[in-house]
Amino acid sequence: MNGSENTFQEASIHGLVLAGGGSSRMGQDKGLLEYHHGISQVLWLTRLLEGFCKSVYVSVNSRQHEVDPYVGLPTLLDRTPYQGPAAGLLSAWEEIPGAAWLVVAVDLPFVNEETLERLVAGRSPGSLATAFRHPVGILEPVCTLWEPAARVVITEQSVAGEWSLRQVLEAGPVGELTPSTPRVLRSVNTPNEYQKAVTILAAGSPGEGC
Repeated sequence: MNGSENTFQEASIHGLVLAGGGSSRMGQDKGLLEYHHGISQVLWLTRLLEGFCKSVYVSVNSRQHEVDPYVGLPTLLDRTPYQGPAAGLLSAWEEIPGAAWLVVAVDLPFVNEETLERLVAGRSPGSLATAFRHPVGILEPVCTLWEPAARVVITEQSVAGEWSLRQVLEAGPVGELTPSTPRVLRSVNTPNEYQKAVTILAAGSPGEGC
């Protein structure tokens, strides 16, 4: 192992819940939804990440900043002019520049402890990130372990007006993993999808799709 790889491996892992989206299709804040845990999704993911990370932050927008339960959590407002998950991730690096960020979007209710264990155990510190490859062939950018080296790449891309984290992953290099089931990375963005997800999680059924 060379010195560069040692540097990557020494980067501590911090957690980031991406919760600052507009939730326009859902019609309400997706972080405040409850599934089968008895607490809001943003609290559930924060606690889940705490088991794997040195610290955990929640990326929020200006409307959420002083609203429960966000007011009681370590939050980060976007500090960049960029948009989407890239803005949240770059703001997190401004908070802790040398961190590796274990990122989970708040609209992924099927993510569980096993999902995060796979990312941490399969970590590829010499890459830009460790990410899951969906069965349909695309890499997942918002349930991902991002290494410090990705910061420069994402910044350069954002300055050029391109905010797609998936594009960064596809360009690589990336450590690729396979999710335990196709469903685990399924996002929930509408009231209908939410009701289906609640039913599936309450039943504890391991099937593959909503």
